[in-house]
Amino acid sequence: MRYVEDIGTEGDFIERRVNAPRLYRCPQCRRKGRRVSITTRRVAHVSRLNRRSWIEGTVGIYRARCGCSQYFQSPIPGVAPRGKYSDEVRNAVATALIRDRLPYRLVQQRLEEDFLLRVSLGYIQDCFLWAHTRFNREAYWRFVQATFSGVLCVDEVHDSGRTILFATDPLNNFTVFFQVVERNDQPHMDAFLQQLKDHGLEVLVVITDGSPLSKDSLQSHWADMEHQLCIFHVIKEVNKLILDGVRAIKNSLRRQGNKGRKKRPGRPGKRAQQQRQRRQGLSKKEQATFLWEHQYLIVRKETELTDEEKEDLTLMLLIAPELELFRRFNQQFYRLFEKGLSQQAARHRRTRLVNNAAYQDNPFLVRAMKKLAKDNFNKMIVFLAWENVDCTNNHVERNNRVFRMMQKTRYKRRRTHTLKKAIELELYAQMMRHPLYQEERKVLPITLAPPSALKSAA
Repeated sequence: MRYVEDIGTEGDFIERRVNAPRLYRCPQCRRKGRRVSITTRRVAHVSRLNRRSWIEGTVGIYRARCGCSQYFQSPIPGVAPRGKYSDEVRNAVATALIRDRLPYRLVQQRLEEDFLLRVSLGYIQDCFLWAHTRFNREAYWRFVQATFSGVLCVDEVHDSGRTILFATDPLNNFTVFFQVVERNDQPHMDAFLQQLKDHGLEVLVVITDGSPLSKDSLQSHWADMEHQLCIFHVIKEVNKLILDGVRAIKNSLRRQGNKGRKKRPGRPGKRAQQQRQRRQGLSKKEQATFLWEHQYLIVRKETELTDEEKEDLTLMLLIAPELELFRRFNQQFYRLFEKGLSQQAARHRRTRLVNNAAYQDNPFLVRAMKKLAKDNFNKMIVFLAWENVDCTNNHVERNNRVFRMMQKTRYKRRRTHTLKKAIELELYAQMMRHPLYQEERKVLPITLAPPSALKSAA
């Protein structure tokens, strides 16, 4: 029995709840006891914004007919036994912690501003632990098994001397599994992959960042699996070597000093004459500084250059014509991973790239071409044979950044058991708001498309 009493528009909001029948069962043995008296107490509640809310409960005190206790009390509906706050308060705290990802101090601030309710940090931690008791691992694994697409991204995060291994599904956009380990070594990686296999996941493609730990163990767990190396990491390493060559040219230019103006052979066009005059107006030191400030243009894709950047790039090539070699290599390197290209065409392009005599004479480009060794390159172009496989492991990297953001202000999650609980609650919250999740567990997963018969675009 419940009824509400609203005391004015400015005062407290009181909701009265009654649970005092003549007979009530013992909470331990369920034998009925007879009511001997009635008592009333108030507990904090959240019901109206900008108003303090209470639940005023009227409950009975009963004489027990068993050996569990001498007396017992019936609970207030919607309030935990001997609780000082209603279940709505606990749900509000858990929602702010898990769904909204607020730090504990901001949870306190939200409750005080919205409901004029002050709670302690200890109570917030109790709500966090209570929410974890509702985490259903079996339900989550049923969701994972029903929606897994066959593509797996694997990566790790280092946190307070520990390593958290993550596996995500980039096609259906959820975290498949995680494991907190003491160190990032081969035995822990093998155990992590074995748990994925034990849960019945059939993996067709695994995307990694080239870590040697996963290189040797993936094929042992899924024999028909294809290993896709993240090309973002490869491009980053190759571009770093190219920029090392650009800086070497810049340093050699600065050491030459200002040798004066050189003769102009022939009569250039108007635009070329303006570029040449602009270059001749710079001293050697200023030219070196210009190269240093605009070196990123050498590794920028042609389609991403603005008109101003194209003019700056032209001036760079006038100052140091040697940069043309690095620019040509970089653009040819990007074309190895064009969407719509077949694997065979990509291999032909790689062969022409590494066999170029001009590239082989440059020590920086020789080191860059070592990154394109035949075995590694075959793993870089796995995505070209599939219609919807990512060529990077950016999905798990974004997952890792979200985790780091949450850990930044949560100092109560530095112990292993609280860290595991926090991640499990985050996974459960992701499942509950996932568009593929339904109450009846009926899902329509996005499955991995078969290898496409794409035309060769060499």
